[in-house]
Parts: sequence; C-alpha cells; structure tokens
Amino acid sequence: MYRRNLKYSRVKNLYKFASQKMNTVFTVESSLEFDTCFHLEYTSKIVQFEAQPVGYKYQFEDKTLPYTPDFKMIDVDNVETFVEVKPLCKTSDLDFKARFKQKQAAALELGTSLVLITENQIRVNPVLNNLKLLHRYSGLQEFSPLQLKLLTLVRSNGFLTVLQISEHLYLSLSELMASVIGLISHGALLTDLSKGNFGMQSRVWVGHEQ
Repeated sequence: MYRRNLKYSRVKNLYKFASQKMNTVFTVESSLEFDTCFHLEYTSKIVQFEAQPVGYKYQFEDKTLPYTPDFKMIDVDNVETFVEVKPLCKTSDLDFKARFKQKQAAALELGTSLVLITENQIRVNPVLNNLKLLHRYSGLQEFSPLQLKLLTLVRSNGFLTVLQISEHLYLSLSELMASVIGLISHGALLTDLSKGNFGMQSRVWVGHEQ
C-alpha cells in the first residue's frame, strides 16, 4: 500500500476542490475528476470520500504494478468503494479494459470494489450545474436570522417554491436566493436538483432531521 503525491507540471493541470463535508481541500488531476467531487460532496448517501486515496498493487502480464484509484468513498451502510474516473472515449481501449479487470480483482481481494464512471454519469445537467451553484454558497457555518425564519416558514407549510417564500416574506428574489441556496447546500432544505436549473419555481422542503 502506498500514497501517491500529485505535483504540478507543464503538461498536467491540477484542480483544487474545497470540501465542506470532509473539511479539507482535495487535489485532482482533471476537470472530470473535479466535476465528480460535486456529486460526492452533495450525495447524501455518501458520508465520506477521499481523492487519491492510499493505492494498492495489482497483477498484469506477470508484473506487479502500482495503482491509485481516483477516489475512495464510504456510504451510509459503511460500504467502501474505490472509483476510477475516465472519459468515455478511453474506456473502449483493450489495454485499459484488461488492466481495469485486474485492478478490480485486486480490489476485491482487499475486501472492497472498484467502479468505473464516465462523463455520462458525471456531466448530467441540470444536476451538475445545480450542484456547482450549491457549492458557491456553502461557506457559511451558521444560519442567519433570515435563514432560521425561512426554515420555520417552510417547515410549517411542507412544500414551497422560492417564489412563494419570497411572497410570504416580502423579499425580492435576489435578496432571498442566497439564503435559500445556502440552506440547501448545508442539507437544511431539500430540493430536486434534476427538475431544472434552480430558480423561482423550484420547490423546497425541510428534511426529516431538521
């Protein structure tokens, strides 16, 4: 087992992702891995994730080779999974397929699994755009008086659109939007990010734990 250290170079761009869930900044090797971070950050079933985790060895063509998955994630059932992120165009390569099969076999020997995801699962909109919007408003650590008032209003009504909240509180949408998105980014409010780009007609509700 070993840990790989990523370094900047003239031929490779590195990306930084600030994770509030994990209270750290991850370094990843591609824009596709960077976009993957948004899904890992805001998928409630994933309780922990790590970029460039401790790697392992696998056998290929009578050689023992090192491998570092792009991510390791742990779900609510405490199941650990390694993740390889790859552009779809590269997954049909015969050498990649043969190597990946051996990497999966080695992962199983360690008691975990290795899964492959491509841009077909990652760059799905409006979901990815909405996740990036949430991330821009994720920095606040404490709720403002307006956000607490907003939570009380939504809790008492069950479901409200952003426009309805604006009408209840006599606030402009520009005044309200940052507070609503901030609450969603912290999991205090819930919404369906697959319905369209988040806006005035988006419905929100309070999670059971709130």
